[in-house]
Amino acid sequence: MELWDIYDENGRPTGRTHPRGAPMQPGEYHLACTVVLINKKGEVLCTRRAPEKELCPGMWESPGGGVQAGESSLSAAVRELGEETGLALEPGQLALLYRDKRPDFFMDVFGGHMDFPAESLHLQPGETDGAKWIPLDAWEEMARAGEILTPAKGEFFSILRGFAHTLRWPQDSPSPALRQKILALQATAWPELAGDPWPEGDHMASFCWMEGEEPLAHAAVMGRGIKYKGEGYFACGIGEVVTRPDARGRGLALQVLRQAERFIRGSGADLCLFTCKPELAALYGKAGWEARPGLCLVGGSQEEPFPSSSLGLTAMVGLYSQKALAHQEDFAQGEVFLGLGAGRLW
Repeated sequence: MELWDIYDENGRPTGRTHPRGAPMQPGEYHLACTVVLINKKGEVLCTRRAPEKELCPGMWESPGGGVQAGESSLSAAVRELGEETGLALEPGQLALLYRDKRPDFFMDVFGGHMDFPAESLHLQPGETDGAKWIPLDAWEEMARAGEILTPAKGEFFSILRGFAHTLRWPQDSPSPALRQKILALQATAWPELAGDPWPEGDHMASFCWMEGEEPLAHAAVMGRGIKYKGEGYFACGIGEVVTRPDARGRGLALQVLRQAERFIRGSGADLCLFTCKPELAALYGKAGWEARPGLCLVGGSQEEPFPSSSLGLTAMVGLYSQKALAHQEDFAQGEVFLGLGAGRLW
């Protein structure tokens, strides 16, 4: 018998379980997941539900299913994708794009970038009996018309379009050539850094808005463990945000920042901390972070501290884990030492 975890109306686990297929009580929710894969052509992978399925036989959909008790939605997404298509993905290849609330369950929607012929998939008998790539425009039209089973509604269409144009390096594209293009893009904003090596260290992912093979905008996500007011946290930061000069004014920086924020939110990080010029705080606010004028981030080293207040920068904060939220007042003001090394500051 398959069991589901029971969640409350805010999506928090209650600690109770529920047999799959049994009626849910009012105020109880379970969790499901689906995976939207997009290729370089901007096409969406859809699979067809087998004719023997009890619900919606023969309908096209994105792979997915129920999240089992004790399982995260990300783990379930990897498992369901493998069962239904034969694709073996690592969790880091998927990003949480959207959570949809239904009458008695939540649907977590993950996105990934992959390229392969649809006919190469190993479909699961009794679950799927067909697969094809559908151009994003056509997929959206079919989704709006109810011709595809999809969690898409409202803002999800724009979220997916942003994701379709945004690559994570190295997860989605390990190409060294893309890394060199990112460095060249950064040099348009910081010519004094031209020729510098790729910043390894705390780098977790780079997000690039792509048109063809060219990155037009970029934002990097860094991460490291910190100690603050007696608590240990895993903190992420944002840096190296740049848009190619001839592509400015199109909102591309905001698009890559929103993808970066979703990545951090789903990464298991406790919080996100970084600095920006005060006039850019509104941009980062639209991407999901909050300005904390009373907070000072200290880069550099213990011997040579590098405080954000000395540069007139604004601290931006995102709190994600229960621990960080429980201590949110600690991040209203004070000094957070990041220990990034001489001259470095997020």
